Amino acid sequence: MDPAAVLRYWRSALRADPRGAVTQAPDRHGTDWHLVTGTGPIVMERGRVIEISISLDALAPNFRQALVRREADDQSLAIGWPISVGRKSGAPAIRPAGLLSAQWQRSDGHLILSIEADDILVNQDWLNAAARDTSWSRGALEDVFAIAAGGELSSEEFAERLREAMASQARGRLNGTNLLSEISADVPGLYDIVALFLPSESSFTAGAVRDLDAIASWPHEKLARTALAPLLGLEHRKDPVLVPAINTGPLNAEQIRALRNACTQPLSVVAGPPGTGKSQVIVSMAASVIAAGGSVLVASKNHQALDAVEERLGGLAEGLNFVVRTLDPRTERDTGFAEVLASLVTEPTSSRHSDTADDWASLRELAEVRARLLDAHERRAELECEIAELLERRPPVAPDRAEPRQQPISFFQRLLRLFRKVDAVAKDSGVRVIAPDISALRSERDATKDESDPVALTNKIADAACEALPPILAQRIALGEDARQELVDAKDAMDLQGSSAAPFSLARDVIRHRPLWLASVLGTPKRIPLDDGLFDLVIFDEASQCDIASAIPLFARARRAVIVGDDRQLAFIPGLGRKQDRNLIVAQGLPIGSMSRMAQSIRSLFDAAVRVKDVPRVMLAQQYRSAGPIVDYISTEFYGGKLRTAYDPANLEAPKGMKPGLAWTDVSAPVEPMSGNVNRAEVSAVVRHLKKLLIEQGYRGSVGVIAPFRPQVAALEAELARCIPEAAREAADLRVATVDRFQGQERDLILFSPCLGASSAESARTFVQRDLRRLNVAISRARAVAHVFGDLNFARSGKVAALARLAAYATEPRVKSGEGVFDSEWERRVYYALKDRGLEPVPQYEIAGRRLDFALFGGSEVKLDLEVDGRRWHQDIDGRRKLSDHWRDHQMKSLGWRVRRFWVDELATDMEGCLDLVERDLA
Repeated sequence: MDPAAVLRYWRSALRADPRGAVTQAPDRHGTDWHLVTGTGPIVMERGRVIEISISLDALAPNFRQALVRREADDQSLAIGWPISVGRKSGAPAIRPAGLLSAQWQRSDGHLILSIEADDILVNQDWLNAAARDTSWSRGALEDVFAIAAGGELSSEEFAERLREAMASQARGRLNGTNLLSEISADVPGLYDIVALFLPSESSFTAGAVRDLDAIASWPHEKLARTALAPLLGLEHRKDPVLVPAINTGPLNAEQIRALRNACTQPLSVVAGPPGTGKSQVIVSMAASVIAAGGSVLVASKNHQALDAVEERLGGLAEGLNFVVRTLDPRTERDTGFAEVLASLVTEPTSSRHSDTADDWASLRELAEVRARLLDAHERRAELECEIAELLERRPPVAPDRAEPRQQPISFFQRLLRLFRKVDAVAKDSGVRVIAPDISALRSERDATKDESDPVALTNKIADAACEALPPILAQRIALGEDARQELVDAKDAMDLQGSSAAPFSLARDVIRHRPLWLASVLGTPKRIPLDDGLFDLVIFDEASQCDIASAIPLFARARRAVIVGDDRQLAFIPGLGRKQDRNLIVAQGLPIGSMSRMAQSIRSLFDAAVRVKDVPRVMLAQQYRSAGPIVDYISTEFYGGKLRTAYDPANLEAPKGMKPGLAWTDVSAPVEPMSGNVNRAEVSAVVRHLKKLLIEQGYRGSVGVIAPFRPQVAALEAELARCIPEAAREAADLRVATVDRFQGQERDLILFSPCLGASSAESARTFVQRDLRRLNVAISRARAVAHVFGDLNFARSGKVAALARLAAYATEPRVKSGEGVFDSEWERRVYYALKDRGLEPVPQYEIAGRRLDFALFGGSEVKLDLEVDGRRWHQDIDGRRKLSDHWRDHQMKSLGWRVRRFWVDELATDMEGCLDLVERDLA
């Protein structure tokens, strides 16, 4: 496919985004916007397509001309409903409260509008104005309209919330059926009338559209230098600079693999389920690139995600001004390139000349040693799989006798022995045997023989990084007098020319001294210059909530890109209908079938990246946040059983008398129909429970209360404020919010009010059933306990299947497979040998999602994990212990356990000597 055509398609998709239509002046009616009246409905049922027919003769001539111009371009048009009349800078202003994307065509003297997607986009500009003009705060209105996931609601939900929240502003009924015929520019309020809007170049997508125009003209050689190359099917020109993978804290094997991909690959993907440590990986990615002299841009559509990353990244070197946050709604901070340049040239000159070469060389050497070690382990694992696959084809043989103690054999001898067996099988079966490069494996083994434990080496790198990074970053941001004067001259020249665009060389100089930028995706074009490969790495966080087209300009600004997200949590809802999207693809001469992997109407940025050919992908599977039963639930329901628990029990703050995990309190739903998705019985039950916990028991953990519907959240907030003192709420860090607003946060205790019952409106059931990922988000916020307060009989009825499965997990006893059962005859022998010595071993002891062969407890709170290992299952082909055992042992030690492992042949040779070591460990 032609890269320029693909880029033009993405530009058209952005221009067709209805969110570009924000605020208009009354005197622009008939040119940029046009009122439409008639009989609705505008509020539509899901899955239905609405067609609106308007006589062209009823439209103003200037508006008809504008439509003709748009028809030759990309037919971008938005439908606004209802229409707000207010003020802007003292003058009347027209704002659509909600926006719908529409496809249009002319036929038989009529303009035919087709609304395919029923999701309404809440107009942020109207939201700001409504907060100024009413008693609502901006944050409260965001909660009402669930802006966190992008501001999209079904039109039915939007209308219901609008009628409740804006009742005092409504000029008549807001039902979208019998529309008003006119509005008054002098009377503020909300009018039940529709208007057509032609998004202008002043819209919030305009910067990205201009960037895409420019990028579409770049030659292939220039595109190949950027992270766009893999997306466009171009061969990427690799960065010659080596970036070693430096971790700033303890990472597991999956996290290190994701980190190494970020340092070496033009594009890589990280799937980060809740609680798997993706923020820690992002910090290590940024630190690695910056320490190597590079620059990093971290971007997201979710400001909360940027808040978390900013806090962690700032901790790399506290007190040093190396991070730029371009936009922060909490502090109303808005910082662009010009502001950073102005700040730099006024900074005092630094004479800092500390030599950090040795620190960096040591870090790089440690990272290279670990890379060789992990590569060797991975290669050995691959070889084991190849050999095992062939050996399985052998005729069955009699089981071996008890393993005799053997003399150690060399790596080469072990391989030779295995391949003799494989060769015999291959001759009989005709299987082709691919011989490994034994000399290369031996070289890798020899290179890592001094550091055989990759976990200890990873911790050593983290400690070294914490010491080395502050002086390295201090040197990066230090500005000598000559460098400062060059920046002053460049700024003066730019100011004199009256240009807002910085020369490329100036942009690179500024970023050299401010190497880490955090930005919103759509805010980047306005605040950071467009230059190919300006950053060494761009990291997209929460990429499942980001569309493709608005992210493309950021790819162009970087040499490499990492896409971090989770398609099993809340995702973006496109503002573009599929039929309209198909038309945009065809208009650029692109094949629809091939474009499906990057179509704006059906793919998030995360979805598109996963579908790029040969892109390396890593799923973070170790869940560190939540108790085992919670992880078991979300793993089975949403992640195909791939998540593994790795939590620290000492970090779980469960309420008195409750076990960590899932709990359910049965609250019968009212018989009469619920009014406005408010379940008063659940509200009362939640409040009673929290009064008991926070006031009577003095529970010290943090608490979150989640419900799927905003009216239920409002009822819970009001009742909790009335019944629980503010000091108690603050001590518990109590937050009450919808699922959408709680994504990205966590609490020790989560109370979930599903607000569903036999009397619930069908729309309420559909809302929960339509996106089951909401349950994943709600339950996975909990560290210790996720406690549901809902109608158990209704849940078990199966009318909402996902709720039925949650109820089963929370209320039915789970069989602990293997508890108290010996995995092998040798474990049975060891058990009775320990008993004979007067010890009390606990077989198959469960801790932090692990099962220990034996747990023993000694004096002074000594806890011993005793493992009985057969070499067949715990040893790789060169006689070394498997990599997974190293990470497991370090996790247990971090939890305060001692670990003792015995090979079966060691026990067979000297059982008593082994038991002596156990008693010594327990002393």
